This record gives sequence, C-alpha cells and structure tokens, in this order.
Amino acid sequence: MPVIGFFCRYPNLQQGVDPGSIFNVSLTRVKAGLLVKGTGLAVLAGGTFRSCQRPRCPGLTPRFSLPYEGVMVKHLLAILCLAAAGFAETHTIYPDPHSRVFSAYKTPVLRIKGVRHIQHPYVYPESGNPLMGPFYVEEADHGDALEVRLDRVRLNRDWGYTSYRLSPAVLNAGTPLYENFYKMDALRPQRADLIPWDLDLARGVASPRLLQGSGVKIELPVRPMLGCIGVAPPGERVETSGPASTHGGNMDYNDIVEGTTVYFPVYHKGAYFYIGDGHALQGDGEGLGNGVETSLDVQFTARVHKGKRLSIPRLVNDTHLVSIGSQPEFSSSMDQGLRMANTDMLRWLTDDYKLTQPEAHLLLGTVVEHKIVTYFGTISTLVAKKYLPRR
Repeated sequence: MPVIGFFCRYPNLQQGVDPGSIFNVSLTRVKAGLLVKGTGLAVLAGGTFRSCQRPRCPGLTPRFSLPYEGVMVKHLLAILCLAAAGFAETHTIYPDPHSRVFSAYKTPVLRIKGVRHIQHPYVYPESGNPLMGPFYVEEADHGDALEVRLDRVRLNRDWGYTSYRLSPAVLNAGTPLYENFYKMDALRPQRADLIPWDLDLARGVASPRLLQGSGVKIELPVRPMLGCIGVAPPGERVETSGPASTHGGNMDYNDIVEGTTVYFPVYHKGAYFYIGDGHALQGDGEGLGNGVETSLDVQFTARVHKGKRLSIPRLVNDTHLVSIGSQPEFSSSMDQGLRMANTDMLRWLTDDYKLTQPEAHLLLGTVVEHKIVTYFGTISTLVAKKYLPRR
C-alpha cells in the first residue's frame, strides 16, 4: 500500500527556545527506489518530502524543523513514503508551513493520488490552532466521504500546558474564581493564565507543575488526541481553526485518538484535508478551554468513498458508532448539535445497517449514549456495536 508520512521530533526542545521562522526546505520528488537524505530521512518512491536544515539552536538537536511560533510550537516534519520506482529531483523552497483556516482556496502542501496511507506528525499548540494542510486528495469530489484512520497518535515531547482554571462560561454566574498567581510571559508572551505540565513519555503520565497547592501530586494517564481535524467547508466559506461545524474543524473531541476512524463530508474536489491541535489529554467538554497542549507524531490512512454523502462527521472505534454534531456558531447551546447528531445516527443505522425506521428509533431510545464534546456547541450520539447486526 502506498504511504506518505509526516514526522516530527524535537526530543530536547526546551521551553523558551525559539528556533525562528526562516528555514530552508528541501523538496524531494521521488519516482523510484529508496532515498536517504540528511539525518535519518528515508523516502520511498512516488511522492514528495520536505526536510528542513537550519543552524544549531540552543537545546535543539539539528534535525528537521518547521517555524516556531512564540514559546510553544508543535513542529510538523515529514517523511513521505510512496511505492513506485525511478529517480529523485531536489529543489529548495520557502513555504508557509501552516494554516489557521479550513479553506479550499489555499495551495495544497501535498497532492495525493492513489495514496492510501499517510504518516503525519505534529501540530502547533500556539494560539489560533495552527494547522498542517491542506492535503489535496485527487480522487475526492463533492458528494464523496473522506475516511481517515488514525493509525498512530503518540507524544513526542516531555511538556505541555493548559489554562489554569475552568472557563467562567461553564460555571454559575458569581462563582468565585481563585486568584491568578501565575507569572506573565512564563510560557507565552502576554499570557499569565497558563500552567506547565510534565509529560513522562516512558510511563505515559502527565503532571501539572502547581505553583501553589496542598502538596498532593496530581498524576494522570495521558490519552493523546487531535483537537483539529477536517476538510474545507462547503461553498465559499473559509472557517478559522477556532470553531467546529459540519466539515469538522476544531472539534476538540477526546475520542479522536489512535485506533479511531473519522469520516468527513467532502464539499470540494480534492477535499482539502487539514490536521492540527495536539493534546496529551483532555476532559469531556474542554472546560479549561484547551487540553494539555503539546506536539504529536501522527500516522493516518486516508480513503475516499465515492458517492457516500454525509451530513456531519462520524467516528468509529472498537466499540461504538459516533455521530458528531457541531453548531456553526463558535459558542452556543448544544440543542442544535444534539439534533444533528441524533438525525445522522438514525440515517446511519437505516442506510448502512439496514434497520427499519421503527427499529432505529427504538434502538436510539433505549441504548443511545451522549457525550459532551465541548461545552461550546458540540455533542456526540453513540450507539454500541454490540447492539447492531454484523455487516
């Protein structure tokens, strides 16, 4: 199976280090054979690879780097592997490697034809949810569905950060909020509301560095997830990477983890697929306004289902079918998202599992589960696979 890979590692990147924003990118187009370029870069025929060479930076092993925004960046590097045979041509370019919008009007970072398997890394935790993309999927067109299986979602850094308290929007009016005693600019410029977390990659646990507290050590199991994932929205819309809607976007769903498969409606030829916003872990609802923001290594498999019209994103894991309803508004009640998710699940059960309408309604009415994805308008409808006929 042809593969494309994106891969990033900065094992010794330290807080406060800014590698800068100017870098040389080597674009290698491979038509055959195996190419080894630079330090440990392997490329198999048929695709493109961007590697970055830059001067040595304090605390940074010189490998491959993408622009670094502020103090905390999710570096996106790539190994692109495709099956074929031929020769290699190398060019030097200076691209803008990230996006802050889901749009069909941006130049693709890669055009994918016949590619089924994609390895992808990293995602920035900077403000604005920087995205990697778009990926232009040649086979995809309006009215199709894009399937993305997350084969690998792994931490590659030993620290992250969150906001220090719950959003007032999820509390009763007048609820006391504890005093902000965190230092300005400690993690990001002009921010005094962030707390750093230590990520133990070997043990798979995360611990906040509390500046005040009882002395009890908080240690939580990590569950790496992607906050932003989706395609270009319908029509001429250009959506920022802040809200979520029918195209996906900043869904911040903590079940978008390794081993899950996510499906998206395709609104434009090429789909224009984006990915971003890595979290080490996050609670239901994203009450802090973020997860434990960090960088990831991500590998995914992309497939196109011709003529498979979807109305909203769907997710499948080992145990459940999941319909994800997000209101177009950035912050609103969950009523509309709930209706969208329930309606889509009814259609899913009748179209793909051949339940009758009465059967689907009764099943939802008796075994349905719901999950608050974010407190700001996204909710999911879940049905356990054990209740469904085998396909």
